[in-house]
Amino acid sequence: MMYSTGRAPGIRCAAAAGSALLAAAVTLAAPATAAGGTATAATAATAATCATAQGPFRDDGAKVLAADGSVFIPYGITVPGLAHSDYQDFTSADDAQIQATAQDWCANTVRLQVSQDTLVGANGTQDNTAFMAAIEAEVSLAESFHLVVVINAQTQDVGHEPGPTHATHVFWADIDSVYGHDPQVVFDLFNEPHVNAGAAAADWKVWQAGGTVNGTYYPGMQGLLNQVRGDGATNLVWIEGPFTASTLARVKSYPVTGGPLMYAIHHPSGAHNSSVWWADFGYLVKQGIAPVVDGEWTNYALPGKSECWADAPTAVPAFLKYLGNHGIGMTAWKLVPGVLLESASFTDPTHIYTKSWNCTTSGLNQGAGNQILHFFESHNDSPGASPAT
Repeated sequence: MMYSTGRAPGIRCAAAAGSALLAAAVTLAAPATAAGGTATAATAATAATCATAQGPFRDDGAKVLAADGSVFIPYGITVPGLAHSDYQDFTSADDAQIQATAQDWCANTVRLQVSQDTLVGANGTQDNTAFMAAIEAEVSLAESFHLVVVINAQTQDVGHEPGPTHATHVFWADIDSVYGHDPQVVFDLFNEPHVNAGAAAADWKVWQAGGTVNGTYYPGMQGLLNQVRGDGATNLVWIEGPFTASTLARVKSYPVTGGPLMYAIHHPSGAHNSSVWWADFGYLVKQGIAPVVDGEWTNYALPGKSECWADAPTAVPAFLKYLGNHGIGMTAWKLVPGVLLESASFTDPTHIYTKSWNCTTSGLNQGAGNQILHFFESHNDSPGASPAT
């Protein structure tokens, strides 16, 4: 279904082109400078040997192929500033993180979390041109670094909807009008859906095909994707699993169709071992059913957070090895001190120290940043590749 946004797409696209030129000028003026530090020859060399990917993308069984026929596996960072109601306070930090994603973290992808309701309102009737301009500026900057850009519809900070609604349809109609034929932009249709229909089978059905729960109609991921395709968008899409994207275990019974698409898991539930990971998402790849990405993952020491694994010293390297062996990429969350960074420098990743790691003590300033960085470098390192600058 097509929704009118009341905007002139031609004007918006012209603004985006201007933003791209501005971003390119900024890039030339200030190359490879980490926050709180200076550019180094090692950073430039790392950026020059990290692969980039060019769309349009298509799915081929359990793989996604780039325009040149090579396998595209996303390696990147989630940047969350546009998810907040006060997004203006985060744009400078977002720009620095986007640049660091390309130049310091050997990434080919950046995932932008974007507040659905800030753009279109809770009922889909709002027309926030200033916010659209902010989205376009970040996308243009990321594309100037040759990154694949994932736009994620986010409601956790603004709106708090547990699943896609009519407003989500309007959000994607608006995004479609600007990026529906941009081969470098991926649509991550809804962040961590978690509609509670009262039973597991009902939850899966609503996630897939939609339904009314507590008086609210949810179109489901299939309905949402149908709208995106109906608007003419040919972009690669990410479909996050139910239960806050913690599992894809029943996708064979509740599939979503209309590719090119990848299924996205975030923080897998259950024990941290290969048997659980196989049942949650690995089977989709190994059985040739569909490609998978870990769309938002991190591990850092903080009491009371599910992102802190008590067994991280052994489980984190095992998890990253499992992803690598199955051709599953990741967009990690996020480039801030205490999570992926130990300090304000983008080249100072967190570490997990076996003897002191725990999930009960505050202020440890430990995390999986160093291991994630090496995961990206070992899998996305491509001597002779086009520099991400």
